[in-house]
Amino acid sequence: MTRIQLVCTDLDGVLLTSAGGLSPDTRAALAEARAAGLQVMVATGRPTRDALDWALEAGIQGLIACSNGAVMWDTRAGRVLFDHCFTAGQVEQVFAWAGRSVRGAVLGIDTERELVLQPGFADLVPGCWPHDVSADLIGRVTRGNRVVKVLVAHPGLSAPQLADAFGTVTGVRATFSTMHFLEISPERANKGEALRWAAAHRRVPLAATAAVGDMPNDLPMLRKAGLPAAVANAHPEVKAAARILLPSNDDDGVASLIHAILLRRTIG
Repeated sequence: MTRIQLVCTDLDGVLLTSAGGLSPDTRAALAEARAAGLQVMVATGRPTRDALDWALEAGIQGLIACSNGAVMWDTRAGRVLFDHCFTAGQVEQVFAWAGRSVRGAVLGIDTERELVLQPGFADLVPGCWPHDVSADLIGRVTRGNRVVKVLVAHPGLSAPQLADAFGTVTGVRATFSTMHFLEISPERANKGEALRWAAAHRRVPLAATAAVGDMPNDLPMLRKAGLPAAVANAHPEVKAAARILLPSNDDDGVASLIHAILLRRTIG
């Protein structure tokens, strides 16, 4: 821990409590990290608009990888540093798979400008993000909206079951951060690539990074990080990929990691 210079953390289920906010201890730990020069970045499956609104409210500054790493924002500069988007053909292939293999599925698209969901999608997802509703997603795509993520929900299938049913579409990958829907992204859009890029951008060796996650969409960044960590409430696959197990999100797991890193620095 003495060499960790950058901590990459997921939001929901990890940095945030189950109520969806930052606890006082976690907020204080983030301030201590900033004061000590320990860099903290966020990598979330949330769409850009929702993630940035949250960051502004929480006072988080720095790099935020949104939509599972498809879009990298620098909140200090107020601009996108990069994005990885679907080709129109890939979107059509994903839609075709859904119509063929998981009949009854309800779809959504996360674009550079908006989140658009088919009617009924929000009814399947508790606490769904702000969004537009449209039955014509292809129409939204053809108007120049570049898609960074396709969402698939189903009234009778969980996210892991949808993942098992997902076929092969060249250049894309499927994962999930909740049991309610599947998240399909371009191959290069994942939290591991986001962490790799951020470390290079900040001139930090990957061996000097830590990553904290709770769900399968966090696995790519845990596999890239020098110190992979999971919170106690994490999915079994994530715990298996972690080198250390932290307290749960409701017990300030990320704060405990920050404190441990800063303490080891002092002792060292």
